[in-house]
Amino acid sequence: MSSQVPGSGKGQGVSAQTLAQEEEENPVERGGYSGEGGESSSRRSRARSQEPDVSVESRNDQNGGVWPEPFIEALAQAVALEAARSGGALAVGPAVVKVFQVCCTWRAVSHSEMLWKALMHSVWDQNGRQTSESWRNRYIRLHRTASNFRHNRAKYTPIEYDVSSDSNSNGNGTACRCLALSPNHLAVGFFDGAVRIFCLSSKECIRTMKASDPNRLGPLSQAIAGIVLHQDKVVFASFYGSIFVGSISLGDVRCAHPGNVRDDGTLVDFTGCDRWWVGLYAGISGHACHIWDAGTEELVFNGGDITDPDALRGWRMLTEQAERIGRVKIGSNGLLLLATRLKVAAFDLETHGIVFRVEEEADDEIIVESIDVNRDRFLVASNDSNARVRRIRTLENICALPFDGLDGADDNSSGSNNNNNIRKILGTLNTWMAFVCIDGVVHAWDADSGARLYCLVEQVGDVFDLVSDDEHVAGCTIDNGIHLWSFRP
Repeated sequence: MSSQVPGSGKGQGVSAQTLAQEEEENPVERGGYSGEGGESSSRRSRARSQEPDVSVESRNDQNGGVWPEPFIEALAQAVALEAARSGGALAVGPAVVKVFQVCCTWRAVSHSEMLWKALMHSVWDQNGRQTSESWRNRYIRLHRTASNFRHNRAKYTPIEYDVSSDSNSNGNGTACRCLALSPNHLAVGFFDGAVRIFCLSSKECIRTMKASDPNRLGPLSQAIAGIVLHQDKVVFASFYGSIFVGSISLGDVRCAHPGNVRDDGTLVDFTGCDRWWVGLYAGISGHACHIWDAGTEELVFNGGDITDPDALRGWRMLTEQAERIGRVKIGSNGLLLLATRLKVAAFDLETHGIVFRVEEEADDEIIVESIDVNRDRFLVASNDSNARVRRIRTLENICALPFDGLDGADDNSSGSNNNNNIRKILGTLNTWMAFVCIDGVVHAWDADSGARLYCLVEQVGDVFDLVSDDEHVAGCTIDNGIHLWSFRP
């Protein structure tokens, strides 16, 4: 059992010194990380390109004199950027605390919202919309969360649910197939067409929705191919190709797009965002990628042949619980990644692949379950016992994550595949970390430097899907197990 996350980032009473105290609790050197390699080189380069964004002239007083605060803010930003360059984002907090400790006037600047907003952008590369939470408290919370990820301070919770009330529940249908995370909810899709929504705070199931499609071709045609969570909206799709839209608060579900498996093939993966929905199909030549406008719910693109070599495997997914044959993921700025065991391709959703498109044939067979996207990067593992973090737009490598020789679950684990000499590998990527599950054991790497940091204590067995965001990691197993690690401070 991992230890409980220490401290709390709530309330206005949090002082700037909490940043220094946070680092004193960790084995972290002020100039970098002891024994683990420094923080991301790419994050340092982002910090190097930033300059203090403070206009002194705009904050002169009525007599023409300059208030001291703008100069102190500019100094604090300069100190923060230098700390980020030399020691990474987690070194910024202790560095700026030293500035605030000079005197009471300088300490007052620690409450400047303009300063913390600028640091959120220059250090963490995050803008975001202003909420009821102050920029200062958001920075402290983000710092603590990143530190928790770095040092494996998580609270593990196995999530339980009751399927006895489902009228159509059966032994195979109630197996978990896919997951989706949002700031407040975890959505779990099942082979029987059910989508269960869990509250991340209470860990309880608060809503169950169903992919009800009268048209069926195969016993698993209603299995959930993918789920999209956006605020109160849930969008999910079945293998048959039908897309459903529901409300978490109201519980209503409607069919936004009826599927047609005979003309399009099997919908093997589905994803989306607030602007687009994207489906990856296999079974019919030339119909691999479908793109819908999420606002109008109209199909705007249908084409591609990336899954044509796996057409037969696509049809088999309607009758047996098979492993994934392809992945589709959306990154930042409309970047779209498609991947199969043989090829990876990047598209620009704004042009539906017409202007920008990069494809690469795999030298070693790609492990499709390892594919994940975060912003402009993606994680992929292959049969050469290496995972890699790469750029979507150029497909260039950022870092390698070798897992050859790493242990999976021990021989007594229910999810171990060691007896067959087959390693089941899944992956997920967030802003700071890359997680790779090898035979039921989840290993963690720094997503920028490639430094291996730790493995999660809990062995989760035969994992079918693994997801993460900047506060949680979640996995589901074929035997109805749902596992959640919270890194929230």
